Amino acid sequence: MANAVRGQVSLKAGDTTYTLSLSANAICELEDATGKDISDIAEAFNKGSVSMKSIRSLVWAALQDQHHEIDLKGAGDVITAAGMARCVEAIGHAFKAAFPEAEGSGSRPPKAKAG
Repeated sequence: MANAVRGQVSLKAGDTTYTLSLSANAICELEDATGKDISDIAEAFNKGSVSMKSIRSLVWAALQDQHHEIDLKGAGDVITAAGMARCVEAIGHAFKAAFPEAEGSGSRPPKAKAG
């Protein structure tokens, strides 16, 4: 079961529910596999200008923390079983979980509250 606090997202594909996450290790795997920086990948994803190959790589990388036995072709099978729209939505949620917007405005993180 996916744990949203840890940046995990559920993806239902057929009778199986997978857990996606874009952890530091998953992002490094994605960058290695694509030869692209995560900021470039995220920008293309947000613009909707990613190739099918890129989406498969994103799904594969996001599966690696919990489902490391799934290879690129297996990730393609997950996409086929889940449907493209559901996969793109889940990857979008995984990006948001991996890179949450800072609270408030400005670039500095919020101050810790006194306990």
